[in-house]
Parts: sequence; structure tokens; C-alpha cells
Amino acid sequence: MTSLWLRESAPFAPAATLPARSDVVVVGGGIAGVSVALHLARRGIGVTLLERSVLAAGASGRNDGQLLLGLGEHYHRIHGQFGAARARVLWQFLADNHAALRAALAAERVDCELEQRGGLRLAETTHEWRELQTAAQLLAAEGRPHELVAEADLPRWLPGARGFHGALFLPGEAIVQPVAMVRGLAAAAARAGARIVEQAPVQRIDGDAGAFAVQLADGRLTTGTMVVHCTSVLARDLDPSGGLQRMVFPFRGQVIATDPLPDAIAAQFPPYAMSSNFCYEYFRRHGRRFVLGGMRWSVPGEELGLIDDSLHNPEITANLREYAREHFPALDGIAFPHVWTGIMAGTPDGLPLVGALPGAPGAFVLGAFNGYGLSFAFLAGRCLAEMIVDGKSDHPAAAMFAPRRFDA
Repeated sequence: MTSLWLRESAPFAPAATLPARSDVVVVGGGIAGVSVALHLARRGIGVTLLERSVLAAGASGRNDGQLLLGLGEHYHRIHGQFGAARARVLWQFLADNHAALRAALAAERVDCELEQRGGLRLAETTHEWRELQTAAQLLAAEGRPHELVAEADLPRWLPGARGFHGALFLPGEAIVQPVAMVRGLAAAAARAGARIVEQAPVQRIDGDAGAFAVQLADGRLTTGTMVVHCTSVLARDLDPSGGLQRMVFPFRGQVIATDPLPDAIAAQFPPYAMSSNFCYEYFRRHGRRFVLGGMRWSVPGEELGLIDDSLHNPEITANLREYAREHFPALDGIAFPHVWTGIMAGTPDGLPLVGALPGAPGAFVLGAFNGYGLSFAFLAGRCLAEMIVDGKSDHPAAAMFAPRRFDA
């Protein structure tokens, strides 16, 4: 049940000791915690990051490694949910995140197999194809790069695929080895002065602004002026205010993967970020492997409320294999020996939580990315660092993510 990314990644060299006190204690060592720790350290803040296991052991290392635009939703649906003005701000935030992340990875020389070759949103039905055309009209009106791919042209983009009615190509999307990315950014944070401590499970957090006591399960204790919750759904149990219990719900995603494929088969899958069925199924090539996730909608309960990533649902595994056989004939008969799950945190409106926790002075949250943490968290970490150091973030989207929106 360990992801490919975790199995093939070099371990991170953690700090040897737990400091007695820090300006800011960050709880959680995924992309969110590492991002805010990096940005705080660059601002000269004394920050300690505590990870209960190893860096990227949770959702950040258990996804399929896609950097997407638009929450996975087709753009006209984002317009419909948030309105035209806020949809434009949200889309721009994701584009800004990708640009800032790519710049940081290049500057820090992080080798994480990042490939920005774009993304294909594939239509499984004629209805979805019409929706993609509507989304393309809005993207065109706003001058956003994209290309509609008619069904007849799909073999040029995705050789060997069948059962799709067209696609929308978004050149701003990318794929990455997520564990290598998170651990590379963590190394950059450590070089900037952050203390990163693995195998440090937090049991409870007491106190408030200026006097937080963070108790570890093994009896160790550290204190901090401020605390940032970056542990996805686990943050609900560490937030004494109860706010995160009301705002956040868990759900489990599932991914399967092949062993390295013969060259002739692997060549049928270009290195795009790819999805279909309104992004409920998502897939990509990793080296010569095929990686496929989704299908939680196909089982009763849709894996909502589950928090155990040590198990998988055999019915979902079977449905994913059938999806591969149906849409990619070359994979018929190919084994998918690798399967893993990851626990994601959702919010009622589908947007993340970035900011101060209402009713909890000195406590902040960065998380609940609704399955799109790689697409949000780097820039969101910078926004949160700005809130902590400067009292506010100037990015136009920051207010959309404020936790206080659920107390209005």
C-alpha cells in the first residue's frame, strides 16, 4: 500500500534534535507544511516542522502527481459556482502557483521529474464534449491558452485511446514526482533555516498565541508563539477550537499502476496530465509505467469519511482495471500490481483553508485542498507566511480561502 513515489524516493535527512521553542510550529510534512516552512524561513522566522512519519507520507505522496488548473472542474462550472470575477481570480491563482513552484524548483535545483507538457481533459460522453466546448469558449474570451481537440484528431494526441469524444488541452498543466518534489523543497527550507523533524507525531496542542505547547506522542514537548495546522483531516483532532471539525471532511482516493511497460506500449501515452469523466478518473505515464486513479464514485458511499490509507477497496481496483481495458486496448491483459490509497480533506465549497482559525488566537491552517494540494499549496504557503509576518496577503485570491468564510 506504499505509493510508487514513496518507494523510489531517497529519504530526507531530518533535524537531529527537537528545539525547545520556535516562533512558529508547523504540524504536517506534506506539500502544505513544507511550503509554509520554506516561505517563513526565507523571511527569517524561526520555524520548526513536525512530521509524524516521513515527509510526504500522506496525501502529498499518495496522489498521481498532476499539477492541474481549475480545481479539476471544467472552467464554465467554476464560473457557475463562483461567478465570473472570482473564477478568473481563482484560475489565475493556480497559474501563479505553477509559475512560482517551477521557479523555486529550478532555483533550488530540485530533481522531481517535472514535465510541463500540458494536460488533456477527455470527454467520455457527447454531453461532456459539449461542456468542454463551452469551457473553451470562456477560456478563449479571457485569452487563456487552450486547444480543443476533436475526436478525429485524438489519435495524434493520445495514440491507442478509444471511447473518447474529444478533449480540451491546457498547456499550463504538468506532471511531477510528488515525493521528490516535497522532499526537495524541504531541503531548501532546511537550508533557509527551518528545522524539520520526522517521526514526531503530535498528540495534542494546548495554549494560544504566544504560548502554545505541542505535546508529542513519545513524551517530547516543544513550544511556539504560533501554530500552523497542515495535517489535512488529522488537523481536526488537534484543533481544540472545534472549527476544523465543522469545516473539513475526509475522503479516500485510490491509484493503481503497472510495472514498466514495453517501449511500444509506453509510447502510446505522452507525458501529459490526463483525466476524463469530469476529472473523476485521472491518469498519466510515469517513466514506462501507466498510473491510473479514480472510480471512488463507483462504490457505495464514494469512500467518504474514510481515514485509513493502509487499505484499498478491491471493487475500485477492479473498476479501474476495467476502465484501462475499455479505453486503452494495449493495456488489456497488462497487470496492475501496484495499488495505494490516500486520504484527502474536503470543504463544503471546494476551496482550501488558508489563514487564521476563528476563535483560536495564534493558530493558522493551511490545508483541505479537496484533492488538489499540488496545484494550490506552494503559493498558498507563501500567502500564509505573508499573513503571519505582515498581517495580510496581497494576492487577490487569498480572501477566498479564509477559514472565517464558514462562520459568516
